Order: sequence, then structure tokens, then C-alpha cells
Amino acid sequence: MDFFERFTALCKEEGGTTTGVGQSLGYSKATVGRWRYGSIPSADALTAIAEHFGVSVDYLLGNTDIKNPPDQQSPEEIAKVALFGGDGEVTDEMWNEVKGFVEFITDKRQRENDNN
Repeated sequence: MDFFERFTALCKEEGGTTTGVGQSLGYSKATVGRWRYGSIPSADALTAIAEHFGVSVDYLLGNTDIKNPPDQQSPEEIAKVALFGGDGEVTDEMWNEVKGFVEFITDKRQRENDNN
């Protein structure tokens, strides 16, 4: 996928149009039109677009299919992928169960340390 295909898909995921999202980021309709026909945005524009969508510039440019490389994910997101894999949605209930288990283990270790 090239830049504009990725940009279009991300706009659709967000429920917007390429022109609408582009303009909301401060780019003219003509600029978005140039992207449509193969022009690549400037480095600053790519960074702004990537930040808007929460993806990497490499993803926008089609250099990777990973939207958020691990260095751009929060520790919670990394833990969710590590525990549940990246294939499905982690519900609040699932995540709360994990956090409850972590509390249980932490309390258990604390009690063991207190008894030693």
C-alpha cells in the first residue's frame, strides 16, 4: 500500500474523508489532492498525520504493516498484546481480570516476605 491508500483507510476507520481529515490537520484541499496523485507529504506533515492517527510514519509510507511498533505503545498496550496476542479485542472485563490476578500475586508475595 502506498501513502494515500493508507491515509484513505485510516480516514475511513475514523469515519472521515481524506479531504476532511486533511483540512482538520491544516492542509488545503489542493494539498490532499496532490497526495491522491502520488505526492508524498513533507516530513512534518507525515509526523502530524501519524500522530493524529496514532500510527508510525513507516506505517503511513507502507514500509511496515504494524500500525504501532512497540516503542510507540504504552506499557498497558504491550502487556495486552503479550498476554492475549494481537488478534482480538481485549475487553475491559478481561483486562480487569488480569489486573486482579496481578494484585493477588503481589499480595501473596508481600505476605510471603512478611513471614520470612
